[in-house]
This record gives sequence, structure tokens and C-alpha cells, in this order.
Amino acid sequence: MKNGSYRYASMQKRFKKIYIIIPLLTVAAAGIVLAGLYLTGFFYNRKDVQVKVNAKGEEIAALAADTKIVPSDMLSRTVSLLSDKAGTSPYVLSWYALPGSISSTTALASEYLVTADQVNLLRCYIEKGDKDSARDLANAIEKDFSGENGYLVPGRMITDLGSTPVFPANAAYDELPVMSGYSLDVTIGYIRALLEYYDKWGQSSDWTRIEKFASLLDTGNTVFAENLTITVDATPVPTGEGQDIASIIGGQVSTGGDFSALSLAALDLEVFRMLSSADSKYQILYDNALAILEGAVISSDLPLFAVGYTQSSAGYVYYNGDAAKADLVSSLKVTLHLAEEGKAPQGTLLWIKEQLYNQGMLYQSYDLISGQATTSTESVESYGILLQIARAVSDADLYSMAMDRLEWHLATSAASNARSAIFRQMDNKRVVVYAKDNLEALLGV
Repeated sequence: MKNGSYRYASMQKRFKKIYIIIPLLTVAAAGIVLAGLYLTGFFYNRKDVQVKVNAKGEEIAALAADTKIVPSDMLSRTVSLLSDKAGTSPYVLSWYALPGSISSTTALASEYLVTADQVNLLRCYIEKGDKDSARDLANAIEKDFSGENGYLVPGRMITDLGSTPVFPANAAYDELPVMSGYSLDVTIGYIRALLEYYDKWGQSSDWTRIEKFASLLDTGNTVFAENLTITVDATPVPTGEGQDIASIIGGQVSTGGDFSALSLAALDLEVFRMLSSADSKYQILYDNALAILEGAVISSDLPLFAVGYTQSSAGYVYYNGDAAKADLVSSLKVTLHLAEEGKAPQGTLLWIKEQLYNQGMLYQSYDLISGQATTSTESVESYGILLQIARAVSDADLYSMAMDRLEWHLATSAASNARSAIFRQMDNKRVVVYAKDNLEALLGV
């Protein structure tokens, strides 16, 4: 009996321990799950930044479905040629020239990492839903491309980041921004990418980073940073509708020299709109930027846009350098910023379509007086920006025209090392793949 009673008491103690341990384990497991959810931002009340998605209309969707461009293949090839081959991951080089058919024609590659290319690559990852690549690249950009004043710099040489060039370079293929100082354009572009990332996956730390960069724009006096260096000679400059030739900006231009202006292509209205949806203090930046852009059309005969603006004198700067010509890419970026707000001038859109219809292509710059192309160099980068504009304004004809030119530059041969990428055939017959041509296209397709 004693042994039986002892066994019975012992079993009761074991059951009591089990009854205690099971709830403790349950509570501990629940705690671990809750901690994990907290750390992954499950309970974070994300701000509504109202990211717009330029949904394709039926006609544009049909055109996109029928194109020879396969976005995933284009992105993969771009990264392969401009990052993997060069050993610059997670960054892409500005350009890569394929080796020729004879052994003496070796591959060439840029020595530069242009910040705008990295930002566009980041936006492509976000649109694709590649969270890991997007997070890693966003962190790397902040680390490697931030300047001393907090703004992003225009670019870096690969040697600046401790990498050794794998291929020789050729400066003749470079199409670089001014690589000194800081860049308002890419800083605002980076904020847009961060907002798009935040809308999909954002946590409190992501919003903190957005506020850090947005604080650079909120100067308290509604004046934007003027970091565009305008170089001029003593020749007076056309100043817009109804004025053939006149000096501008209080004599600064007529005497020649350099001065600073606000880059109009930097004024991404969507960024200011998204920021103001979370904090009304940014609304005045949106209003000011919109007013500046809406007044920047050169003329009705050439409805492209000024390149810069001086806020102290409220004067537009229509070109940079010693030739009176309008830069097409800069103008198209302004057009895109306005198009995304439903404000793109119809005259500008019609002019672009007329050029494509009559000339069959777009060129890098146009004379401010005659409106004729000032170069025979095609602006391949423009077509990707046009796809984005066409989607924003739901213009299937414009989308089709831009897509036709892009497909003309698309490598489709199975034997080509550039297959699935947009390329340029240079005068010396070299095939060169530019990051900006492909990444702008991916943002529009």
C-alpha cells in the first residue's frame, strides 16, 4: 500500500509540474511570436504616403503585353553586364561596351557609378517586389553616396569605394553629370524611392530615414537648394515667349561666367505630394515647385523647358554652356513631373509626337530659336522617360511610338551578350549598354 500511495503522490507531482510548464511554454512561445511581429513592424502604424500607381489603361496594357521587352530579362541582363561582370555589386556602372568579334577589341567599361542610376535600380527592385535587394541597395546608397552636407553626391569613381576596374575605360562614352558638389536631383529621387519602399514594407526606422533627407528640403524659407552650376559666355540668351534675344537675371548672363541655379528636373512633384500627405508642412514646397515648373516652358514654338531657375530674381535659365540649345532629357523629366500631377502641357506632348512622327527619333538637344536638332546623336534615354509620361497621361499613341524606338535598340539575337538589353551602336560600331537607358525603360514598361 505504501508503495502504491507513493507512486500515486509522485504522479500527482509530475502532473502538477506539467500543468505549470505547459502554460509557461505557451506564454513564452506567444512572447517570442509577438516580439518577432513587433520587430518586423507588424504592429507599426504605417503612415499613408499615398503612392500613386500609374495603372496602364486597356490600350497601353495591350501594347505592354505585346512588346518584345521582357522586364525581368532586361533587369537581369543590365545587372549582369553593369554590375556582376565589373564586380561592383550592389551598384551598376554607367555603361559597358561589349567585346568585338576580333580578340583585339576587348570589353570596355565606365569608371563611374552615377548615383541616379543606383536610385533608378532601387526603384526597379521596389516595383519588382524584391525587398531584400531593395533594402540592401537603399542602405548602401546612403552609406556610400552621402555628402558632407547630407545631400547625395552625383556619383563616385569605383576606385573611391575600394574597387579595382576590371575593364579599361573610354572617356568618349561617358555621359556624366557634373561629378563635383552635391545633387538635389538625386537626393529628391532617392527620397521618392524611399517613399515607394516605405509604402510597401516600411517600418518606423524607414520613416526616420525619409525624414532625415526630407529635412534638407524643408529649409523654413521655402527656398530650394541651388546646386546647378550654369556656365555662360557674354552672348545674350533667348528668354522665352515673345522675346527673341535678351539678357537675363540682372546682367549675370550678359557678363559671362558661372552662377548657381535651381535644377528644374529635380522638382519631382510626386515627392512633395507624398510628403505633404503625411505632414502638411511640405505642401508649400509642392505649391512653389508646381508654380516654378508651370512657368518654365521656353515658347509655344519650342514647348520644352528651361534647365534652371534663380529664386532670388525669379528668372529662368534656358540653357547651360555656350550654345543656345534645350536639353531634351532635362525637359522630359520636367514634363514627367507635371504629367504625374495631370499638369503636362498639351503643346509639349504634341511637339514630342510630331518629332517622332516626322523625324522618326528624338535627339539630345534642340536649338532654342529654330527648334531644330543641334546634334545627330539620338536620345535613347528619352524613350524610357516617354513611356512613363505616356502612362501618366494615358496616351497610347505616345506609348506606342516610344516603345517602337526602344525595340529598335533592343538586343534580340540569342548570340548577343547584350540580349534583352537596350543598346547603342556607336560610330565605331561598338555596342554599348547604358544603365540609364535600360533603367528608365524598366520604370516605364
